[in-house]
Amino acid sequence: MAEQEQLMPTQDAERQGQVADGDCAETQEQALALRRPDNQDQTTDDAHASHHSGHPSVDISENPPSTSQQPTTSHVASGAQGRSTPKKMKLDSPAQDAADCCEDALKSHYRGKGSFVKVLPWVGDDRKHITEIYTKLQLILGKYKVMLTSYDDILQRKTKEGDLILIAVLTGLAVRGKTTLFDKIAYDWAVGSSQVLRKYKLVFLLKMHALEQSSDLVDAVFDQLLAKDVCIERGALDMFIKNSPGKVLVLLDGFDELMTTSLCESSFGSILEILSGKMLRGCTVLVSTRPSHLHRLVSEELVQEPFTHVEVMGFSRKDVIEYVNKFHIGEPDKAKGLLNKIKSSGLLSDLAASPMLLLLMCVLWQEECTLPETMSRLYHDGFSYIFKRKGLDSQGKVAKVVIEIGKVALHGLLSPDQSLSFKESDFEPSVLELALKAGILTRQRVRKRLQSHNSVQFFHKTFQEFSAAAYLQNLLEADPEEFHKILNEIMSKGARRFEYLLRFCCGDNEACTYEIMKVFQVRYQEDLSFESEMGLLALHCFFEGQSKRLPPEEFIHSFITDEIHIRGLNRDCLNSVIYFVKCVAEQTKDSGNAYLSKVHKLHVHYCTWTWFIEELAVTMCAMTNLHLVDFNSNADISADKLLRHLPNLIHKLYLAGNNLGGTAALWCMHLKQLKSLTKLDLSYCSLNGQDMKHVAESLRDLPSLGELRLNGNDLGGTAALWCMEVKQLQHLQTLYLMGCHLTEEDKNHIDESLSNLKKNGLSIWT
Repeated sequence: MAEQEQLMPTQDAERQGQVADGDCAETQEQALALRRPDNQDQTTDDAHASHHSGHPSVDISENPPSTSQQPTTSHVASGAQGRSTPKKMKLDSPAQDAADCCEDALKSHYRGKGSFVKVLPWVGDDRKHITEIYTKLQLILGKYKVMLTSYDDILQRKTKEGDLILIAVLTGLAVRGKTTLFDKIAYDWAVGSSQVLRKYKLVFLLKMHALEQSSDLVDAVFDQLLAKDVCIERGALDMFIKNSPGKVLVLLDGFDELMTTSLCESSFGSILEILSGKMLRGCTVLVSTRPSHLHRLVSEELVQEPFTHVEVMGFSRKDVIEYVNKFHIGEPDKAKGLLNKIKSSGLLSDLAASPMLLLLMCVLWQEECTLPETMSRLYHDGFSYIFKRKGLDSQGKVAKVVIEIGKVALHGLLSPDQSLSFKESDFEPSVLELALKAGILTRQRVRKRLQSHNSVQFFHKTFQEFSAAAYLQNLLEADPEEFHKILNEIMSKGARRFEYLLRFCCGDNEACTYEIMKVFQVRYQEDLSFESEMGLLALHCFFEGQSKRLPPEEFIHSFITDEIHIRGLNRDCLNSVIYFVKCVAEQTKDSGNAYLSKVHKLHVHYCTWTWFIEELAVTMCAMTNLHLVDFNSNADISADKLLRHLPNLIHKLYLAGNNLGGTAALWCMHLKQLKSLTKLDLSYCSLNGQDMKHVAESLRDLPSLGELRLNGNDLGGTAALWCMEVKQLQHLQTLYLMGCHLTEEDKNHIDESLSNLKKNGLSIWT
């Protein structure tokens, strides 16, 4: 690609980052420190990517555009997320000089030290250059569900009036690549490889874990991005930013990690006021967050329309296949085995979209050709591997270290300011030393308001959450009263905010799982269902526990009701749903399926995963009183496996919008067993004339069928094949054939063959 020709080699980038022009750059000594041999004193960049010696690197960003393909885009000034920017004032020399100097310093930083991304502790080489770990990500435009080609598309979206949309919110689950996406944007701006980014004089990439609600933009820039001895006058830089907001791009990484958890609008500093549109109207802002914090970010106090919502989805299935094959280069059987393992599991397929977790899967598969089945086990095995790799895996040491650092981790997560950075004195010295050697903790020198100190952080926020969960599990045994006190505190602050902490806490721990299920039932009883976010979180927790003990009876009744709806869920959610339903079916089969026998209506819509439909179909045998099954719009379902498990008492069966074409011979033999069927909907199922012949033959054995819907199937020129069979349906009252491309000859066949039925009241809609 043209992009590859324009990016400087890694070595050149290092040299440019080490020696800056004039007084604006970091000192040579500071820049040379960017690649230390150990990982204890590196800057923590919350990177989710890595490189394995001899194997492909992992990045968390999408392919940058080729500059030869990108049109020059003039900046349309829009203010306060849509309104026009005031006319640009003429800048005096100090403000322009400050901006020039800041631009040089930022580009030097992003090309040099800032271009090296911290890799994962379970592989070698502490840091890799951003261009080495760069892999395409899926970027989906929020409500439109449109795939974007690159981040350029985010920066060029406009309102109906033609103004640029200057605020973009990027959401993505943990370790899906949000951080390194921002790293790549900053790097591309620094080296000039993106045409769209060239309009920005200044690009500020700020980590929100180091920010409070009162934080000031210029102060944060000096604290996080500029060298201690940089010769830039704050007031002059502030003046340039205020007078030329259209030349400023702010990248705010990790709103969910903001130190302030209870926002107060009167306490907002300039950073949050920029997000709310009260300052720097015309400035472009991209802010990332976990989905659990989207409602706090998009609110009356902060981001409002117009803004662009982009989902960072991680790797596509094609990317996963490519990466695994490259990792196991020369070992095709190993690669094939891993891909088959991932494909066989809904959860592993979902986790593989994360570059960081896919790398972990590759590393673990390389060792033992096996993978754990839950996220908790994946992290547990990852932690064990980290200690083993560093020679720190003596008996009991891993668990002790994780529990000890977990106490500090939990305190940070629950603190009012959500601490993700700690002092060395917060940890017991020997434990701190081991965790730093392993790479679970990192240490860096940080500066805030001209004061410097050592700061300790977990390699990634999920590492902090996993460690905190390990401490909580231990606490349930050691001090149950304190465990329940902390659990209630977590739930009172909001379960969704602590999703990963709760999931990890349930991991392979039956006692913790049961206690957490009880609290879900007490606190969120009205919100527990297959359609609610809280209900799905509770089911995720139950899945992580892998418990043989069912949740409390009231909890089960919240989900297993007279009428069940499962609609448009992703693989992770479907995996937890089917695990729960299967557990209920299996563990109550000897008592007459006391729960599932109460289900009368089952609706499953927009589920594109065949494995889920097939596994759910098996559990439907336990739904002995089921009389309505609605499986509309689920793409390529296996009707054969679905219909063979349906209870014979089904009255209404809706299968519209599923691709059943060319397969009717396989499933019609099961259809004829549904003797109580009164309504059947096979609209838009891609049926052809031969399929329709099989369907009509099977329907002859259904004495109660009164309504048949066949809309949207291409049956043109085929009526002679199936009309005589339909004629046998003596109780048929309504036949829908709209949009079936029927010819005049077809219509004549239908009129003649079904004339007696029409006399008995049959209505035909064509």
